[in-house]
Amino acid sequence: MKDIIKKAVQESASKSQKPAKKKVLYSIAGTKQRMAASALKVLGALNALNKVLGSITGHARKVVFKNVLPEWLKDVVQGGREANAFTVTTDDAKALIVPMKKYATIDEERAGKIMDLKQKYGVDIDIEEIKHFEFNPELVSGIPEAKIDNLIDELKNVLLKSPSVPANMKKDIKSGRMPVIEEHTEYRYGEDVLTNLPKLSKGDPKKAEAIIDAMQPVFSVRSFELEDKEVQVGEALDLIKESLAEMPEVER
Repeated sequence: MKDIIKKAVQESASKSQKPAKKKVLYSIAGTKQRMAASALKVLGALNALNKVLGSITGHARKVVFKNVLPEWLKDVVQGGREANAFTVTTDDAKALIVPMKKYATIDEERAGKIMDLKQKYGVDIDIEEIKHFEFNPELVSGIPEAKIDNLIDELKNVLLKSPSVPANMKKDIKSGRMPVIEEHTEYRYGEDVLTNLPKLSKGDPKKAEAIIDAMQPVFSVRSFELEDKEVQVGEALDLIKESLAEMPEVER
């Protein structure tokens, strides 16, 4: 537990350091403001603790799933079990882990990873590519307001011939620096990947791991049980305090 918390606290501190920005300050003073001042301290402490706990949670989940998922995936693709909830036990803890069948958003980078699965492993996952087109708002904002109505009427004509578009914009349109129509692409899964994991991986655990790594499904940890909750929670809080105390102070 100590190693998990220390590493996560270090990661949390390194991520939170940002260049100082000039801030507008509002002072709270006087007897009537004492309660508000106390509340701010509470909120500040909770906010700082939430950041640390979030980092610890994420790091601990990675460690658990790195050790558990390969065995579970092997059972799913080779042992005939369905991709549903499973229980993990240790000497002093037990948890129910539920695959939520929710996946990371498919941006261009993730779409590329999914396409790579076909090239590297022969895994062909069905995703739908949906394109959206819209008029470039930058083009509209650069045209005098008095001529907007004129422009709307002239949209049927070629923009490069429109008298409402300034010459510099025509130049940018002609060169391609300012697209008239902007294209946005989104992707959606055409199938439930976890349900079809045995078929997609063709019974190969390594392929299944590559699919999970590319898709990043959500696994929820529920019904978490400890042999002695009070001792474990107290130990964890002490370790968090100890780890935070060992961190170097941030220069302000």
